[in-house]
Amino acid sequence: MNKNSTYFPPIQTKQASTRQDEKWDEAEVFFNSGQYHSVLPTLLDYVGSHLQTKKEGDTYVIPHGSVIVSITQTEKELLIKCPFLNIENAKKVPLMRRLAEIRMHPLNLTNVALEGDLVFFSFSCPLNLCQPYKIYAVLREICYYADSYDDEFIEKFEATHLQEPKITPFSSDIQQDTFTNYQKILDEGVQRFDHYMENRDSNNAWYTLNITLKRIEFYAAPQGYLRTLLERAIDGIYDGNIPFQNRLLNGKASLEKLKSYTQEKFSEDLYEIESFISHKYSGKKENIRENWEDNYTDAQEMVANARFEDAANLLQSCFYGLFYYNLVDESISKPITDAMAQANGLDWSQAAPILLQGMQSIMEDNILDNDFGMDLSKIMGAQMQQSMEVMQQMMANFKTE
Repeated sequence: MNKNSTYFPPIQTKQASTRQDEKWDEAEVFFNSGQYHSVLPTLLDYVGSHLQTKKEGDTYVIPHGSVIVSITQTEKELLIKCPFLNIENAKKVPLMRRLAEIRMHPLNLTNVALEGDLVFFSFSCPLNLCQPYKIYAVLREICYYADSYDDEFIEKFEATHLQEPKITPFSSDIQQDTFTNYQKILDEGVQRFDHYMENRDSNNAWYTLNITLKRIEFYAAPQGYLRTLLERAIDGIYDGNIPFQNRLLNGKASLEKLKSYTQEKFSEDLYEIESFISHKYSGKKENIRENWEDNYTDAQEMVANARFEDAANLLQSCFYGLFYYNLVDESISKPITDAMAQANGLDWSQAAPILLQGMQSIMEDNILDNDFGMDLSKIMGAQMQQSMEVMQQMMANFKTE
């Protein structure tokens, strides 16, 4: 327990944001000027220009995780539909109760409709009401909850998919290695959590839960019901309605539950997918800096006061949280992952300064790292030469006088 945690690089390249911010502004202009037919195509370009290839006639057919979203724009109306579940042979009574519950919460704009034994997410509205914020919120809501709840309802109530998910499984070797490391992450997390609880260090115990759960998502990015369990566990440790000590105990129980996940079920939930509206945000440096400002100050003070273990846990909690909630490009992700890799298994006193440098690379701009093609050494040399010439002239004038 005297060394930093093990670093496992992700098994697949972390996705960067494909959003084009200028397209959002265009969509707003089209809506405000009454050019309603141009709003949806521009909004899809904002999400990613590749989505225009998904159009079939008047309908966009776009896979997202284990579901497929269909978006049809007519002369007067926008129609969005997402086939969800077949409940013909499901446990209908508890399933129908849950469907009624999610219509009330968490869904806000989207409807869950039943057509015979088939369940759909749906939304429709006139084109002149297709404000970009509203339509994007609808698409995000459908993508997130349809892709999340289908796995839960299939697992708990024996429903089935209406459409086969478009997935790409990993090779058996990758599945085996990933499961082995998944178990190592959980074992390490449980041991560290127990160590902190025995020493009445609740703060670091909570950081251990946060780091461990988000390390799994960072490393393996599991899908299916395992992803649902992981997200619920993370939500649980943040739930302010639950007393802090209870959250710790619930978090430990979540680790144990994840640890009992069989290799067969784990492999079923390990695959690559297409994504439409990501539930993650676009990680922009200015937003990251704002979110990390207090933590950066705290980490600096901890390192300065030789509280290396506290600093390392705080910093890694920030780093794994960044990747859990955001899509970030390489200019942001690389210095952080490099720092985590370099701090792998080191003593706390060695690991914390390295991790702090990783955060510093985001929080502070280095004047030597510029994009202007200027040779600062030459500029500074020229400035110094000019200063010397001025001084020599002043001295010459002084002697003359």
